[in-house]
Amino acid sequence: MTDIPEHLLKRAAAAKAKATGADAPAADTPTEAAPAAPVAAAPAAPVVEAPPAPVAPYVAAANARKKIPWWATSGLLLLPIWAISYVGTLERPPQEATGVLAEGAHVYEARCASCHGATGAGGSGHALADGEVLTTFPTAAAHIEWVARGSDGFGLGNPYGDAARGRVVEGGMPGWADVLTTEELIGVVLHERARLSGSDDDAALAEAIDHAVHNGELDLHGHLDPSTVTTAEIQAILDSVAHEDDGH
Repeated sequence: MTDIPEHLLKRAAAAKAKATGADAPAADTPTEAAPAAPVAAAPAAPVVEAPPAPVAPYVAAANARKKIPWWATSGLLLLPIWAISYVGTLERPPQEATGVLAEGAHVYEARCASCHGATGAGGSGHALADGEVLTTFPTAAAHIEWVARGSDGFGLGNPYGDAARGRVVEGGMPGWADVLTTEELIGVVLHERARLSGSDDDAALAEAIDHAVHNGELDLHGHLDPSTVTTAEIQAILDSVAHEDDGH
């Protein structure tokens, strides 16, 4: 009779025990270790989102404000062009006139218009416009002397101005030398001649005077002496200005 090896008997017993659910006999010899069961991964921690930062009141107001409709965008793009065109149609305010003619215009309005008319058409005094004053006084110097001295300075019944005109002093013309400065006297006379009677020569003379005054070459702030002033004295002043303007 053949003996069955011990290890075979143990293996058979273990198989029988496994089939019947009985405990397997302890093994005298070491057996192969069963592979370790895989370890399950720990579940990931849930992600908690941070609460949104508070919105500033002015940002919330801007977001809540009604937006410009798309159809109005084209109108807004054309607005600058319209604004430029509109400004171009506006009238520029007239620049305030300066210089001896402007000074003379103010003096005429305040002192002379009541007698000679606002436009020099005449009234209680003689007409000055449309060349009338140029006929009476061929030179600005003779005209300035008349305005400076007046009726009392020339004397009633005495001639004045161009002898061919045949005018004599009848009274009523005040002398202005004590009231107006030399600049104002010259200014009002050149205003009457250049603007009311259209003398280009007197307009050029006014420009030359402005140039000389601006450059400090002529001082007209003083007063003429009505008792001693003469046409020759005034003509010398005007000639010096004209020579300066000509570059002599």
